[in-house]
Amino acid sequence: MRKESVYGEVRFHLCGCSYNPYLLAMFDCHLNVEVCSTINAVKYLYKYVYKGHDRVLFNVESGGVAPLVDEIHRYQSGRWVSPPEAAWRIFGFNLFDVYPPLQPLPVHTPNNQLVRFAANEELATIAADEHRTKTMLTEFFSTNARLPEGERYLVAHASPGEGERYYLRLLLAHVRGPKSFEDLKTVNGVCCASYQEAALKRGILEQDNAAEKCMDEAVNVEMPNALRRLFATILIFSCPNNPAKFWEQYYSALSEDFAKQYPGNAAKILQLTAGKVEQFLERMGKSLAHFNLDHLHITQEIAIQATRDIIDALNAPVPLLQLAARKQLNVKQRTAYKAIMDCIKTSKLGAFFIDGPGGTGKTFLYGALYAKVQSMGKICLPTASSGIAASNLSCGRTTHSRFKIPLDTDEALNCDVSKQSGLVCLLREAALIIWDEASMAKKQNIEAVYMLFKDVCSSDEPFGGKVIVFGGEFRLTENIRARADPEFSEFLLKLGNGEVQTTENGLIKLPDNLMITPDGEKEPEQLLIDAVFPEIQEQNFSIDIFTERAILTPRNNDVDSINRMLIDKFPGQSHIYHIYKSFDSVIDDNSNVYPAEFLNSLCPPGMTTPHELVVKENSPVILLRNLDPAAGLCNGTRLICKRFFPNMIECEISTGFYTEERVFLPRITLKPSKSSKFPINFQRKQFPIKLSFAMTINKAQGQTLQRAGVYLPKPCFSHGQLYVALSHARSAQELKVLHNPKAVDTTCNLVKNVVSFEVLQRAGIR
Repeated sequence: MRKESVYGEVRFHLCGCSYNPYLLAMFDCHLNVEVCSTINAVKYLYKYVYKGHDRVLFNVESGGVAPLVDEIHRYQSGRWVSPPEAAWRIFGFNLFDVYPPLQPLPVHTPNNQLVRFAANEELATIAADEHRTKTMLTEFFSTNARLPEGERYLVAHASPGEGERYYLRLLLAHVRGPKSFEDLKTVNGVCCASYQEAALKRGILEQDNAAEKCMDEAVNVEMPNALRRLFATILIFSCPNNPAKFWEQYYSALSEDFAKQYPGNAAKILQLTAGKVEQFLERMGKSLAHFNLDHLHITQEIAIQATRDIIDALNAPVPLLQLAARKQLNVKQRTAYKAIMDCIKTSKLGAFFIDGPGGTGKTFLYGALYAKVQSMGKICLPTASSGIAASNLSCGRTTHSRFKIPLDTDEALNCDVSKQSGLVCLLREAALIIWDEASMAKKQNIEAVYMLFKDVCSSDEPFGGKVIVFGGEFRLTENIRARADPEFSEFLLKLGNGEVQTTENGLIKLPDNLMITPDGEKEPEQLLIDAVFPEIQEQNFSIDIFTERAILTPRNNDVDSINRMLIDKFPGQSHIYHIYKSFDSVIDDNSNVYPAEFLNSLCPPGMTTPHELVVKENSPVILLRNLDPAAGLCNGTRLICKRFFPNMIECEISTGFYTEERVFLPRITLKPSKSSKFPINFQRKQFPIKLSFAMTINKAQGQTLQRAGVYLPKPCFSHGQLYVALSHARSAQELKVLHNPKAVDTTCNLVKNVVSFEVLQRAGIR
């Protein structure tokens, strides 16, 4: 303990508590008691030494001879080491680190660098001295000019208020190996007048009229109906500043087909055009009124609107395969089919759960139910928790889209459905509700729909007395998807039922014929790619293979890694418009605290759209947002890229009931979900797609693949995830697993599997 008197105040510094009654009573004065173990204590101990100028340090020596100074002793006696620092040094940890090894770069525009000189030097001599005018930036340019190809990135930060200097730094952060100031401003062989213009042409700076540019590109290549869908998408996701002006600007293109059908009838043309746009908006949960455009549309009575929705549902097409599906049901499927149809025919309420692992024929059963109900003149509403599962259902919609479930159920459980809307009338008339992949839905989502039906049907019965069928990964006993390989099918069911392990997080042994065996010549990841997509190496293939094959992995980072490897090998050269940079910003960040480069590196939960999207013609992508669920554009829909424009990408749907239909995708504004509690109020404007050579296991639910690869640099982390991954293939011959590629012994077949025994017990499996 050390006693210190400062301005008549006594302070004690020792290990103890901040309030010590014993010391207060002993010294009868104010006391502070500190624990000397952190940097805060060090600051407290030494801050009084430097508190004012009335402190003097002096030393008196006798005899005029200075004594020998022992600097080591002085250092050791004056040094103070806290326990954390002592432990850090004992273990030999680094005391400081800089990663990546960057040095601040002074950025300046041409001939605006700082030059230091003495007062007596002549300015002409200084200006003529090339050595004096060199800077780190000019030397960076010179180095790139000497190299065959400059490949280094430079990351810099500046405020947009700095004008051209900001745009110069933005270019330096995105352009590889520039050789001069002029080289930075040159785009496609043309030297731009300013760095801002160069940034705009390179697609790294958002244009003020991006929505108009997108529509301009589409007007030249697309028909009016597709333009109306694109117009509705831009209204919802890009939020143009003046929707009325936006409408007037493109009305002639939006109404071109109706103008030819009804020449001279302006009122009819306006009514039909606005009505079609309204339909697209309604399918995405909005209306013209949301954008102050309701004056364009002749308001229909609720009864007329309800009748239109009901007629559309009754006239929905039924695929021929589903009409014949009832005769092809197996024993378990027929049992479920009969029980459900008995409730519908007798108008009894019923809530059913179709327990079935991937490949047991749940979707086939849903198709048979849908066809039968529709043929009876009744309404069936097929829905699913995920977009990819919804796309496999006839007229399928996501549950969020169909029932208007709130995205943030922590705040409210009320579905955004007005009792005066046509949707309410449709829900009242529905005879059957199908909810696929219900096991992966949040409990709050099911509760919200439960309350919705009780409300709209004015009934206290469960789900308002409706017949509702839930489906999910609960288990049947026959795996249809892998029935061609009985041994593999039996292994999958044991794996999913937790029969091959004794602990919930246990190691299991996979069959030898599933594993990738390194050959020492190629990287293990390349061997997996060759096993799943051997045609890419030969540069000769049909794009259909990308709807039938995929590499599955638990984490998004590994998905991105595999996709980068495959797009590099994909035939075709990347054009400048095939590389799309996102426009990232922090909302209400007036102080410009966060540099653009930092925002570009973020990947918040629920927003996996990349900052840099690299695509080529015929490359497969997956949609990451529900744009138009009724037309097959769901979160999880797989597409093939066809044509590229600066502000738009033309794609072809490759899965579901809308296969081969062409769609136009604009950039949309994306934000992290509120439930993720992301600390920054951050938004990203980018195309809502990413490459889909590889997908996460969760994203691939609901898909059957002809050939699949499973990439496990890290083990699966949730219940049943490994089972879901392995069950996507039809046979063991069409499945390959790469486990822990960085391990010394890569031939080991032991893989971690997570199974919740409690979940299986509640489902009646264990």
